[in-house]
Amino acid sequence: MTIVLASAAYWAPARYTLVGDDAKPCHVDFRVRFKRLKRSERQALEDQLTKKEIDDKVFLDRVLADWELKDVRGQAVPYTEATRADLVEDWDGFEVALVQAFFDAGRKSREAAEIEKNSAAPSATTA
Repeated sequence: MTIVLASAAYWAPARYTLVGDDAKPCHVDFRVRFKRLKRSERQALEDQLTKKEIDDKVFLDRVLADWELKDVRGQAVPYTEATRADLVEDWDGFEVALVQAFFDAGRKSREAAEIEKNSAAPSATTA
């Protein structure tokens, strides 16, 4: 039986940094939408990525659903696989920023859950 507690995907912050004028970093902050995976699916994908059985592209094909990204004029850049491929080609390191956003969001969520669990009042049955 499947119980739905949350949407099928979630938004997470992302940051891509590229070299700007005078070699100063230029940050592009945007949001990405990832598919919500079952724990076993997430762990399997992370293991495959760690073991280099899949690359960043294949990983993102499985988890990336959308983004809220704007160009330098403030115009929305719609998410499509073709647009993603173009940006990955044009912006060295963009794909890595997307993967990093996935792991950062997951880590923050798990850390928050752990803090909440550890700060909860002790059970009346554990005394």
